[in-house]
Amino acid sequence: MKGRLLETVLEDPYSNVALEEALFAEMNQPVLRVWENKRAVVIGRAQKAELETDLSYCIGHSIPVVRRITGGGAVYHGPGNLNWSFFVPRQEGVGLDAKGVFASFAGILVRALAGCGLDCRFVAPNSVADARGKVSGMAAFLSREGILCHGTLLVSADLDEVERLTKPRPVTVERRYTRSRFVPVSNCGVNRESFVEQLAAASGYQLGRDELTEEERHRTDTLLEKYRNDRWNLGDPFG
Repeated sequence: MKGRLLETVLEDPYSNVALEEALFAEMNQPVLRVWENKRAVVIGRAQKAELETDLSYCIGHSIPVVRRITGGGAVYHGPGNLNWSFFVPRQEGVGLDAKGVFASFAGILVRALAGCGLDCRFVAPNSVADARGKVSGMAAFLSREGILCHGTLLVSADLDEVERLTKPRPVTVERRYTRSRFVPVSNCGVNRESFVEQLAAASGYQLGRDELTEEERHRTDTLLEKYRNDRWNLGDPFG
């Protein structure tokens, strides 16, 4: 099955996360996006930002906090971190529930890292780790039309900064809010070019390098009002 390989990076974290939703909405064939982002904290759809990161530190250091459409916990974006995203139409036969989706795409990631000479493993429910700690955390969004599974990959990040930005506050809240769970993390040190090549090969799709369509750019621009809004990013997701 043919698909697209995108390495598009936009100007700020709000635009880059908005593009994820736009690509999902416009998807009509498998797409792999590999991309970097400026320093940011990206939280899950059902999280309260004030519980999952140090908001005062983020504000004081001009670090955006951005909510994504997928579930899961808070993750670090920024120097030393690489992001990967798969967009797959439902008819492509990927597992139909979140458990199956994470297992499927973790398998692709583990094979790609092995192709780069790294020994990593899937840690249920949604992470990949080496012998020292988690190198990648995943999140997913499933609809009747398609699947988005994306994740981070720590390559050479400041791990103290990662911990400061993604360690949740130790408070008890209503169960409807998704809480982050901080675990030891590790840099995998992978070469970017080799990783992209291996990830594309491990996907099983024939991926040709491509650029954004006008429709994808337009939808991203339309979504920016939401992604730059504090109510979306910092408000109560159930409010």
